Amino acid sequence: MLKGQLPDEGSARLGPVILPTGKLVDGYPGTGHVAWVTVDAVPDSGRVWAALSELHSHTGLVPILLGRHYNTAGLPLDLFKPEDPREADRVDVGALLENLWRGSVFADADDPEEMEQWAPFSLEWPGLAPAQTEPLLPAQRQQALDVLLPRIRREHGETPDAQIALVAARRPADVLAVTGWAGLVNRGESLVPLTAVLRSWEDRFGARLIDVGSADLRLIVERPPRTLEAAQLLAAEQVHLADDCIHGARDIPGIADRLVNGPIWTFWWD
Repeated sequence: MLKGQLPDEGSARLGPVILPTGKLVDGYPGTGHVAWVTVDAVPDSGRVWAALSELHSHTGLVPILLGRHYNTAGLPLDLFKPEDPREADRVDVGALLENLWRGSVFADADDPEEMEQWAPFSLEWPGLAPAQTEPLLPAQRQQALDVLLPRIRREHGETPDAQIALVAARRPADVLAVTGWAGLVNRGESLVPLTAVLRSWEDRFGARLIDVGSADLRLIVERPPRTLEAAQLLAAEQVHLADDCIHGARDIPGIADRLVNGPIWTFWWD
């Protein structure tokens, strides 16, 4: 199989990983196949995801776990027009997040109670959070895959094991644009800015897209913030990007507390 080529329908083998029966998924009309998806949930899907991720440099295929939402075609993906992820190269992530910050915070500037949700910051954008260098221990990473992620899926009414999709993409952050993920369609927003932010988090925190639902995303984080101060800066990036962040939090204090040493980040859009 050529690098970046999706498997044929049926079972598939990538290196030592054998996947059960899967089918090819067509994207937006006229775009052809954008993913290969297992028909059923895959046992120990977190561990299988990790093994497939290790093979990405050889296969050119990014593995993604899928949420329980199904579209009218009976497939666990809801897709719109794909976008070119290379457009994200032109996005200044700092300027993008600063504009989101200013648009929300200045609207609350005259209300001290409303401003508490942005504490410890005020009107001034605090800037991007610094990159983290301390990785998770192998046991912590495994617990995130085996325990934390399945628990989050159960809390959202999903099975702990997931179907697995394979997407031809240069990096996990590009999957949404490549497939035309429809999670932001109701907001009328392009996927390019979100792709740029996800790329930046990949670079600074080792945060990789792992689980995709109809309007929610989950990232597994190799180098999470280790102090509250670092987590507060990161929370300032996240708070205006989605409607709900980690475990439903919508304010910087609530988000930051959950980000310290947190190996799974969650996001939801209305």
